[in-house]
Amino acid sequence: MDTVVTLYEFEGDVNNGELCFGPGERITVTNKDVGEGWWEGHKDDGTSGLFPESYVEAPQSAPTLDPSDPFGIPPPAPSESWEEPPVAVEATAPVEQSTNNDWADDWSNQAPQQQQPNVSPTHSQISQGSVVNSTGLGSPVKRTDRKTTVKLGNFISSLTKTAVESFVLGETNLEVPASSMVQVISGLDGPMWENNPHPFTCTVTNPVKESKFSGLKSFIAYTITPSHTSVAVLRRFKHFDWLYEQLVRKYGVSISVPQLPDKQITGRYEDDFIEGRRVQLQTWLCRIALHPVISCSDVFGHFVTSKDDEKAWKQGKRKAEKDEAVGGGFFQALNTPDQKIDFTIAEQTLDTHSKFTRGMDEACKQLIVVGQDQAKKFPQVYKKDTQRLGQLFSTLGECFELDNRPVSAPLTEALKHTGEVYEAVGELYGEQPKYDWNPLLEGLNEYHGVLATFPAILGNQRNALDKLKEVRRLQLENKVTVDEMEDVATRTEKISYAVEAEVNHFQHYRVGDFVGYMKDFVQQQISFHQEIVKKLQDTAVLYEELMQ
Repeated sequence: MDTVVTLYEFEGDVNNGELCFGPGERITVTNKDVGEGWWEGHKDDGTSGLFPESYVEAPQSAPTLDPSDPFGIPPPAPSESWEEPPVAVEATAPVEQSTNNDWADDWSNQAPQQQQPNVSPTHSQISQGSVVNSTGLGSPVKRTDRKTTVKLGNFISSLTKTAVESFVLGETNLEVPASSMVQVISGLDGPMWENNPHPFTCTVTNPVKESKFSGLKSFIAYTITPSHTSVAVLRRFKHFDWLYEQLVRKYGVSISVPQLPDKQITGRYEDDFIEGRRVQLQTWLCRIALHPVISCSDVFGHFVTSKDDEKAWKQGKRKAEKDEAVGGGFFQALNTPDQKIDFTIAEQTLDTHSKFTRGMDEACKQLIVVGQDQAKKFPQVYKKDTQRLGQLFSTLGECFELDNRPVSAPLTEALKHTGEVYEAVGELYGEQPKYDWNPLLEGLNEYHGVLATFPAILGNQRNALDKLKEVRRLQLENKVTVDEMEDVATRTEKISYAVEAEVNHFQHYRVGDFVGYMKDFVQQQISFHQEIVKKLQDTAVLYEELMQ
């Protein structure tokens, strides 16, 4: 049996037979044939269950020192700091080799090599050198600025360069068509992505259970309808997963790609789960469609418009998988303002962004914990306690009913009415979370997933600024030329512009989203309590009449 080490935290659903673990724990794998990217195993403490295979890796043996290494030290371990993750977020997707003409089968059934989990990954495989190409593709990078890259490479001996660092040092050079260039503009709040001139939204409807291989394999197909074409297409969850991997691979170094809902093994075909998944996928797709860069991308346009029976589908899919302007190469597709960046101010702004996103993430997590507790207490505790109180009032009224004197009858009826009111109020408690807490929790969970992508994005800018400082020091020591240093500064500016544009895009939509979340939440709370007050006021009138 193989033993693996966990890379990230995973809060599994124990009721569905899933494991819970944090990073750095050891798991003994007992079954790799579960399917859908899941394995089965047990931890050292004896607890067993299912877990995503992309959350673990084989234990790494101690590094062997290279005698030719002038520094004589092993590569540094990946940092666990929230603020400064050491590497770019790049995911690689397997290239489909199938020649099957069945559209439903024209997807790789393999699990992705590295999937972005519920927390921002550090991708130890990349940091340990398993990805040797800054574009994330595995083919050699063509270098046109030989003088600069060779000279800088001689002095900056980063044993494992990230995609961003390779771009900063001039080791990523691609020819990007003018039609694929992305524009960063100067807005009122600083750098911004240029708006999509033709914005659109998407709806996800009509989830239908389908099967293939004579019923041996079943799946849910969703109908996607983009507003700008009004032409419906069918997609499965693994198609969404493919799109997610392509978007992370291409844009993850500087653009927040919201995380997909987690895969599910048990209960996948239950009506409540299917409807919940449909809502989650629509929210995810609409968030993608709102982004001015991703919504204009070929891969996203292909996903939402390509019909199932068109040959162009395969061509578009292959084109996306062969795209070289990914990872660090994406920065070469940027057109940025001519205004020079003050890197001292950029570093201060970066610190502010890191503090803000870290604080917001923690606040969202705490609100989620409290909200989930309240959403459970309303139907399980508050409802039962309130209805129990109503039953006691009714019991007291039944007792008073044994007294046949006329003077006692009105009080008896009032008590019985009070019992009925409190039982009705209990029903209100049981239904209320779906009107206030559940919608708020959906929004908080979505933003929690978005915030999980920012440590790596901000970390990429920090790495670029650190590399610039290092090159400036070398220039002062006359080890690199002024022109070479200026080239590095120009590429660092592109990264800073991209990160600033993404942060400003995030902040713009954050304000509008949270205004909507809180307005709806508070209004639902008001309506809920007003309904209770009305019922109690009607009850109070009965006792006021008895006092007259």
